[in-house]
Amino acid sequence: KERRLDGYHGGPNMGENLADVLNGLDANDDATEDEEESFIDPEQAVVTKVKSFDLSTPISIKEAIFALDYIDHDFYVFRDEDSNEVSVVYKRNAGGVGLIQPEQ
Repeated sequence: KERRLDGYHGGPNMGENLADVLNGLDANDDATEDEEESFIDPEQAVVTKVKSFDLSTPISIKEAIFALDYIDHDFYVFRDEDSNEVSVVYKRNAGGVGLIQPEQ
């Protein structure tokens, strides 16, 4: 019982500095938020080029696949004439062509 009254190994009781510990945690939370905002990842990807093009004229999926064969990219973004939504055709690694379109 003497050990409990004096604290573990003669140090303060757990309840004596609980407020100090909780206040310290609040201060650490504020410091962590500041560090997160100021941290800059040196390996983060950076946009180096921006392209824009006209999607006002809808084309068929067959036309988009045809256009895919004549460009230097593995994908082609177009407006689908059937749904009037923006879609993407792309060259698959396993061969063939894939289609990405928004859910209806």
